[in-house]
Amino acid sequence: TEADDERPDFAVKALPPPTVRPRKGLKTGEQSEDAFLTPSMLDDEGRRLSEGYFRRTSSSEDTKKKTEEEEKAEQEKLLRRRLAEFARRSSEVALMAVTIACVLSGRGVWRTAAQWQRELFSQVGIIAVLILVYPVKLSIVDTQATHTKLWQRFRVPASFDPATVLYPTLLPILVALSVSPAYPAIILPNIILGLSALPQRLFPRSSRLSGINAVHWFISIIPLILSEQTGITFLQHSPQPYLLKSGPPEGLTSEALVSLYPLHHALLVPLHYITTTSLLTSELHLLSAALINVLLMAASPQTVILKACIWVGGTSLFVFAGPVLHWNLTLARVPRWKLRRAGHDSQERKSFADAVSDLINLQRATSAFRSGEDADSDADEDAPPASIKGKTNGVTRLATTGNAFPTLGSFTKQEPLSAVEPRQVIDGVLSQAKDRARPRRFSLPPRGNSPLPAPAREPSNRSKARRKVFWCLQLTPEQAERRRWIYAAWIYAALGCIVLGPVYSYISRKALTGQDPLGWVISYLFGQLPILRHMVKDLGLASWTPLPPPGGDWRELHFGFPLNINQMRITIGLANTRLLLIGYLVSVLIAGLLAVFALTAYVEVDTRRKVFHGTMVVMLVPSIFVDPCFCALALAGILTMFLILEVIRAGQVPPLGNAIGRFVAPYVDGRDLRGPVVVSHIFLLIGCAIPLWLTLASVGREGGLPWEGWELAENRREIAMVAGVVCVGMGDAAASLIGRRYGRRKWIWVGGKSLEGSGAFAAAVTVGLMAAKVWQVLGGWNDTRQPLDSLMGSRGSAHFVAAWFVTLLKAMFCACGASFMEAVLTGANDNVVVPVALWLLVKGSRL
Repeated sequence: TEADDERPDFAVKALPPPTVRPRKGLKTGEQSEDAFLTPSMLDDEGRRLSEGYFRRTSSSEDTKKKTEEEEKAEQEKLLRRRLAEFARRSSEVALMAVTIACVLSGRGVWRTAAQWQRELFSQVGIIAVLILVYPVKLSIVDTQATHTKLWQRFRVPASFDPATVLYPTLLPILVALSVSPAYPAIILPNIILGLSALPQRLFPRSSRLSGINAVHWFISIIPLILSEQTGITFLQHSPQPYLLKSGPPEGLTSEALVSLYPLHHALLVPLHYITTTSLLTSELHLLSAALINVLLMAASPQTVILKACIWVGGTSLFVFAGPVLHWNLTLARVPRWKLRRAGHDSQERKSFADAVSDLINLQRATSAFRSGEDADSDADEDAPPASIKGKTNGVTRLATTGNAFPTLGSFTKQEPLSAVEPRQVIDGVLSQAKDRARPRRFSLPPRGNSPLPAPAREPSNRSKARRKVFWCLQLTPEQAERRRWIYAAWIYAALGCIVLGPVYSYISRKALTGQDPLGWVISYLFGQLPILRHMVKDLGLASWTPLPPPGGDWRELHFGFPLNINQMRITIGLANTRLLLIGYLVSVLIAGLLAVFALTAYVEVDTRRKVFHGTMVVMLVPSIFVDPCFCALALAGILTMFLILEVIRAGQVPPLGNAIGRFVAPYVDGRDLRGPVVVSHIFLLIGCAIPLWLTLASVGREGGLPWEGWELAENRREIAMVAGVVCVGMGDAAASLIGRRYGRRKWIWVGGKSLEGSGAFAAAVTVGLMAAKVWQVLGGWNDTRQPLDSLMGSRGSAHFVAAWFVTLLKAMFCACGASFMEAVLTGANDNVVVPVALWLLVKGSRL
């Protein structure tokens, strides 16, 4: 231990002090580097063996203590673990390659990719070259290496995780390629965004300035340079320049494309400020790329409304209510007994515990001058007086500052920050010396290390926290409660003004062609009710609420095979159909909530969480095909509401903050405890909604004013619309329920995933995709411009059986790919990445 090094008795063998190890990435001699690769879920024993395996110098004493059998067993265990982890990462890369091939085989994707071959080849080439050059950079930078052979420096640690290289760089361009047949202008921006998301450690440190790397910026715009230089050809004799292929007005200008790199990295700072450690590095880059696409490429009314809610509303709330939320959270986390009592000055308030603590520290300070041999502490300096009131009950204290709303300077810190874990300050050790040993006072330093000067003394965490919350301690409980309600009033007023002001105006101008949003919603939902139509005509509100054509007679409905749901909607009335959908969705949601509350006393939390997954399946799978644009709008509205409620909960805004926290507390998991944001329900909704939003971006629209763009052309419906619902609602739930109860055979790598759970995932997704295909055929929709005649048996029984057999094979292929992705994925949230991967496979396989 470190305490052994402080003792002057050299007769006792002193162990070397522990060195500071980088928490993430490869072990190198570089300093002040951000993490390149996120660690995998290796257990503590694996990490201990890995450290012993890569230790450059071995201690002879340790070797003597171990028998040859024990050492051989440990080496075999480490070798098996390393081989398993290598198989896992190789499988992850191979699965990404299969996904790329599947995407290129989609309808019209290969033809579009051929037009952008120079840009695509440049992206793949840049990524490959940077990855291959990176080990050479490590061998050059690692000045502490003592290996005599060059090949010994090229070692891949067991914690190698390629998530930060694979998903932020490749997923945006794969999604863009799948959408490109209908919107080719989206390809080049996502190529640049993918290159902008490359890890910073791939580039020289000397070119960095305030978070912007000049070399990285230049490399990210190489595809744009090649796209504008028609003299450079590759597999194409007459390439078109960028402005002719997808320039303005559909696409972005060259200046906007060049600005994507600084926009991406500038957006990472506030996103990390808001989410802190709730999101991993790859998730943060994916979120930034998605937000930039919504900001710059939104065209459909549903996406423009989502853009207004997230960008216009979120930015305004961040500016006008962010500081007030921070003040309210700081005040809410101060215990009531710490506040000033009425009639007493804050400086006079000192409890008996504080007095005892001061006395103990005074005795320790005086005993330090008696004799150096009596020192039992390993600290170089006496700790400042600290109150022990927060530790009397043995309960971990809540950090009152810096968790939910940290400073912007904490962007580069990758340590976990949760509500039950205080933030640690390491006096700049991680940023200045990664392998630097602690300086000693009495023992000899180890061979090869020179004594280092002691770091400058920094104020303790408790002193900093006391200074930060000192303004709170000057308030009485009544004043604190009154101030919290004032803060709450400001936050709610800001929310109301933002919704009724900039968001309302932006939706009216950009999404609804100048129509008033409130009048448009009334017409969109209730416009075919006779009582409303008479009221609008009598009051002369036709200009404010444009009425749709009246609905037909319900007695004219015709049931046959196929059902021809689209014709039924027209007969009933489009607005009336939406009211029926709302009634269906609300009834299923109420039934799901009642089931969860009824099972609370009988089943565990994980099972109750999966009830919500099943509720999403029953709600959305039938509804999305009936009216996909309405479901997309509803999901965007629910996501906005979830984000607002999460802001209120995380900020503990009365009176809703604590109530929301008590409601979601029984359903949180380990991912929710990584940071201040409860991400489970948000990721569940995003996983269901993203495939629908992406599919709508690749399908044509129709409809006249004021409902232009609110109906799909040619009666199109695709299985990819429900890929997210099937993946999250059925696959994830089946994997969890079956794997936890019947999982006996584990995957060869660490992580806890079982083969039974993965098989259940694949089987459930296959059933879900086939059920969606049956509903598509039964409803009379088309997945292309041609009807599904072969699947309905109109071409004979042989074509009927062959078509359904091929459909089953495609569904099994997509399900197995998504299941395997869920088994190997560690560097991103599976509720977001796996639905996107399943959507790519479904689109590429033309299911």
